[in-house]
Amino acid sequence: MTSSIQLETWANDLAIAAKTLSDHCPGDGTASTPNLAITNVAPGKADRARRNILSIANRLQTQLAEPVEFIQHLASQNQLLACLKWLGEFQVLACIPLSGSIPVKEVADMVVAPETQLCRVVRMTATAGFLHEPRPGHIAHTALSASFVTNLSFLDATMFLAETAAPAALHMATATQRQGHLESSSDTAYSIAFNTSQPFLSACAERTRLQRQWSAYHRCAGDMDDSVTELLGRLSWRSLGSACVVDVCAPSTEAAMALAEMYPALHFIVQMIEPPQNSNGTVGTGKAEGLSRRITVQKRLPAAIQVVKDAAVYILRLTLPSPTSPTQILGELKAHLGMLRGNASATLILAPPLLPEPGTVDPDVEAMARLGDLSRLQLTNECGLELDKLTEIINSVHDSKGQLVVVNQLRSRNNATTALGVRYQPFTDDSANQTARDAESN
Repeated sequence: MTSSIQLETWANDLAIAAKTLSDHCPGDGTASTPNLAITNVAPGKADRARRNILSIANRLQTQLAEPVEFIQHLASQNQLLACLKWLGEFQVLACIPLSGSIPVKEVADMVVAPETQLCRVVRMTATAGFLHEPRPGHIAHTALSASFVTNLSFLDATMFLAETAAPAALHMATATQRQGHLESSSDTAYSIAFNTSQPFLSACAERTRLQRQWSAYHRCAGDMDDSVTELLGRLSWRSLGSACVVDVCAPSTEAAMALAEMYPALHFIVQMIEPPQNSNGTVGTGKAEGLSRRITVQKRLPAAIQVVKDAAVYILRLTLPSPTSPTQILGELKAHLGMLRGNASATLILAPPLLPEPGTVDPDVEAMARLGDLSRLQLTNECGLELDKLTEIINSVHDSKGQLVVVNQLRSRNNATTALGVRYQPFTDDSANQTARDAESN
């Protein structure tokens, strides 16, 4: 049961955040949609206040909801997802002008759907601030729904949730039951839901639409790249002078470009599985052209031996929209072992997606981490890593003269992301004997 002190604290925090947000919203009452419009003055401060309000509201709902309200909320979310899928299937959103309204009948005629059903769907999504009826018989976008037209990746993410993630999630129990049988040990909830023997990632590789939707969903529901970038920005880069930094398994050159702009003395090598075809060994044109002399793009396959031997820092994030397995991490660590042994001053910064210890982070942050973990399980049978397991993997990588060890640990401001500094440590006689005993026991 939530204490009165906790409720009072949340109420005070909510009031402060609401006041901050209201200071950055138009005060003339002229907003044409149900959504708040935030001014361009101090947008970062306003967005933090907005996030705080959502976090507190989520905590209040979690602590105060009774069983009936809990079920009602689940049912509402279920219907919202069904309605969003319906709107996507009939391509309704693109038929509604971004400003002003349009008669419901006109939209229904364009998408060839019953007018009465379109009304019922819109009225359901309107309860969540998605579309609205400014007057009877007309529909219009809200700021929220308009975003799904101006940024189609949001619609892709929603369609993936409705068409792939949700069906797979609902077959998780069946997958667990089947995994007790040897002939079904490789079944995933995804393969059962869609009656296929093709692994999810193979399906993504073959089907462009599925890959696009999965990438969009991952960015919305499971991507911690922003937290990793924030984390990297807090390191003491200026102390490196004109050193070289290698971004390993990078999904893009964005992180290197951001750091290169902030620290003009540093040089970067961005190693990608498939560099952009127009990269020609450097970053692109435009704003990035001025950075091209300090950023080099290389092709590197996963777990390939690291050929850059003289860099000061190697960044290994593994934030691509695919599961990060212990085997994948182990392969990358082994690929860097020789380089770290030969370059004693080099540090490998390892920041893969990690599961937080229960109760150690904000509830909304933990919920997103658990969401990503279960999504990986349902789609690929992969499980998320916890910090203890990652440390164990790091310490298991060794040769006859030394091993990899964690020398530093850094957490993001919301504790959602952890980065570990890894170096090569030569054996003492005692540690060599212990490592030999550990190897024998394994």
